[in-house]
Amino acid sequence: MNSKILNSIYYGELKPWLITFDNERGLKETIRAVSKMPFASISDYENRLKVLLQKLPSLQHSFSALQLQILQPLHYSTSLPEPSTLPQHFYKAIIEAEKIRYYNETLANPFIKDNALDVPYQIGEKSLKGIAILANELNNVLVQKDIDNTDLTYFTLLYLRNSLIELFFSIQEKFKEHLSNVYDSFADFALYCLDENTLQIELTQKVIQKETTSIASSNNEAFNFGFKGDVDKLKNLIKVLCVHKNLLNEQLTSQEHLFELLTTKDINTKNYQIHFGCNTNLMTYILISFKKNFPKMTFANIGRSEIFITDNNTLVKASLLSNSKSNNDLSKQTKAEIDKIFKENDM
Repeated sequence: MNSKILNSIYYGELKPWLITFDNERGLKETIRAVSKMPFASISDYENRLKVLLQKLPSLQHSFSALQLQILQPLHYSTSLPEPSTLPQHFYKAIIEAEKIRYYNETLANPFIKDNALDVPYQIGEKSLKGIAILANELNNVLVQKDIDNTDLTYFTLLYLRNSLIELFFSIQEKFKEHLSNVYDSFADFALYCLDENTLQIELTQKVIQKETTSIASSNNEAFNFGFKGDVDKLKNLIKVLCVHKNLLNEQLTSQEHLFELLTTKDINTKNYQIHFGCNTNLMTYILISFKKNFPKMTFANIGRSEIFITDNNTLVKASLLSNSKSNNDLSKQTKAEIDKIFKENDM
């Protein structure tokens, strides 16, 4: 999934050495109009690109059908040249709009169903590899060819190369846990991905305020705990755990509410909140016991869901579960009783 628009600046219709800018007034009006357009959603950026590329309609067919209302900014920035002419402003506007659009489209890739299986190909091969190849081509031209640094071509290729590096590291940051090759610095990237030596590019990681988002917001797909089993047995298991181990604070959370959460196809469709009645160590052991029938019920997913609340009204985080597991002082008898309950319910 490469960016047709960014690729076209070097390979296609948007080559700066082929485009002529005869109508200065019209170009100025276009740039001014785009600067006043909203930039909140992915469709806003697509609308900007449609105005900028109105004479190149074929490039507008590369837009996806995604309707993302909350956009994420890039995690990395570099030093980018400042435009001083209208054509330079034109190319800056195109690259900036497409950079944000493509980044968010990549994060929401609908073909990523299983991170471990899909990210290496969908992100590593189809996205990052193409970005690295284009960045290398641009770097070769900038280093090898004698281009006047005041020329439109030099400005555009330099702006695009550095923007591609921003894109590469920003996308890599989001998926690095599932990628086989990860570059920790621009120096590493240059060593393995660039043919020609280039001046050190200062790569800055931005401090981004995290918003409260659903557990599936990173890839725009439904999320659940992956229940595999018999629903009637699950209902009975919850009932027995509540009766004999005070699993839930039933003044705040009903057994039916927990059952609904555990069997839903998408936890994001409802504002769930599960209040436990038992102590944290017992809660942790029970959640671990659920794992057999809920393969997605990992500590990380439980924490990110921000759904579960302890008996002392503390939000359950992955770190809390990990610490509880390490320091769990449940008696052997209590653990045996829990194991027996799960076994008797074939869970």
